[in-house]
Amino acid sequence: MTQTTVPGARCAPREMHGETRPRVGAGLLAALASITVNALLLQFAHPLGVKTGGSALQRLLVAFLHPLIAHSGLAHGWGTTGLPAPGSLPFSLTFHYATGVAMAALYVLALEPRLPGPPAVKGLLFSLLPWLVNGLVVLPLLGQGALGLAALPLAGVAYFFMVNAVFGVLLGVLYARFRDRRQVA
Repeated sequence: MTQTTVPGARCAPREMHGETRPRVGAGLLAALASITVNALLLQFAHPLGVKTGGSALQRLLVAFLHPLIAHSGLAHGWGTTGLPAPGSLPFSLTFHYATGVAMAALYVLALEPRLPGPPAVKGLLFSLLPWLVNGLVVLPLLGQGALGLAALPLAGVAYFFMVNAVFGVLLGVLYARFRDRRQVA
């Protein structure tokens, strides 16, 4: 089959779209399942009495963006729409799913093909990225120290690591399974 290109065109050839669509679909399904398990595990921390570094990115963004949003009038506009407030459970879950899907997109589209090992190992290796960014950038910016150790018990740091590892392993395994099924179909 001959391929024609249009000068200045930005789209990839059809063959490229054919390869990407199954990956994106499989990645989205894997992401939703993995994020759901991740969110449930984070919710289980509270009844267990474990304080984790969960929702740190959301807290950091709200802290940094609040003055800008308040002065721009966006806060008033947001409040009049009936949308959930930044501290509410619906807002937190939406934020959690949005960041999880973004992380899964990074995994599927950029990192998974480059990571070594079987799917579970790839996912576990990937899980180190969000955990380290949270522990070495986000939590210190919130004044909680490296890995949150200035504010969190060691059990909380370990639990948060485990929850991220479960997210990564599930993402890796489910993505590979869904991708392979879509390629066969």
